[in-house]
Amino acid sequence: MQNRQTISRIAAALVIAAAFTSPAFAHDAKPTELVAAGATAQVDDAAITAKVKAALVADKSLSALDIKVTTRAGQVTLSGSVNNPQASERAMQVASQVEGVKGVQDELQVKAN
Repeated sequence: MQNRQTISRIAAALVIAAAFTSPAFAHDAKPTELVAAGATAQVDDAAITAKVKAALVADKSLSALDIKVTTRAGQVTLSGSVNNPQASERAMQVASQVEGVKGVQDELQVKAN
């Protein structure tokens, strides 16, 4: 019985020591703050992606089904294919007008006719 208590105390001490030596503490931030910041960024990026997709679908001059949207730290990347260079330009314009978008990367390919 006493061995289990000793092992439990040692394990708890190791967990606490590991927590205080982790990279999360190197920046004087609490682990929960780091997790919350990361989660917030992911939620923001997901919301931006959804808004950009909705804006592309709403634009009748675009075939939004062929355009993939990804977002990282507010930077939107458009990939996939479009019918012509004008559609690529229009998709970039639509995406850049969405609230929260910090920049748009064009990786769209024009379909060969």
